[in-house]
Order: sequence, then structure tokens, then C-alpha cells
Amino acid sequence: MATALELLRDKMAADTIEMSYDNIDGTYTLRLVLDSIGDAEEGVIVVEVSKVPAEEQEKYGYYHFMSVLADEVSEAQFKTTLANLNDINMETLLGSYFVIPDAGALVHKYVLRVNNEDPQITAEDLYGCLVEVVAQVNNDYDRVVASIAE
Repeated sequence: MATALELLRDKMAADTIEMSYDNIDGTYTLRLVLDSIGDAEEGVIVVEVSKVPAEEQEKYGYYHFMSVLADEVSEAQFKTTLANLNDINMETLLGSYFVIPDAGALVHKYVLRVNNEDPQITAEDLYGCLVEVVAQVNNDYDRVVASIAE
């Protein structure tokens, strides 16, 4: 029986969305590169969807949606950028933005709780959530990228 993430991959392949599906240290990750992001439609983001590694619960599980918007936040820009992102996070409906210090990556993260009982329904929930998360990041993109301190 296919997993919810495999069903999501198949649905997106049918929609001709380019992606990769990898197993990294036992965690399956669906990775998409999306362009035409932001008001000028010149931005590019990398979105990853994966099941959160946690103790298995019979009925419920969690998936995280991680979107990389930029990978050039320097150590000198870190504190000011975080302060700027804090203001944006107060207004963001889904998830939050932050910087991964060691990587210098500015990311958006959202975690979805799902019912594990039916992989088909879970895949549909994941697809709907993915659409909403990408819309949120697209809407915030210009402001978030501009938050990187000069």
C-alpha cells in the first residue's frame, strides 16, 4: 500500500509538477523547485514536504513543509534579519519564517497534523496544505526577502 507522501508525489506528477522524492537517513522527502514567486514573479523557492520523525502514533502523525526562500543570510545580517522576521511572523497566518544560522538559509516552516488511518485522505490533506503554504510564501515573498538586513 502506498504511503500518503507517495500518493502526493503521484498526484503532483499527474499535474506535471517537477519534483524529486528522496530517502535521506530514513526520512522520505518530496522536494519541489517553484519559480515565478513574488509580485514580480522572479523569485524561486525550494519546498520540502516530509513526515516528521516521531514516535508512531496509531491515529495521528505530523508532516512538515519547509520552504527555502534565500540562502545568503550572513552572520553579520543575522540579528537584524531575525528582528525583521519577527514583525512579519506576527502577521503571517500559516507557519513562521526564521533563519538557520549555520546554513544562512531563510526558511518558512509549517507543521500539519494529519489522521494516519487513510493514506488517500492524508495525501489530499497534504496537497491542500501545500497549495495554502505556497500561496502564503508567495504572498509574503517580497517582504520576507527584503527583510534580509543590508
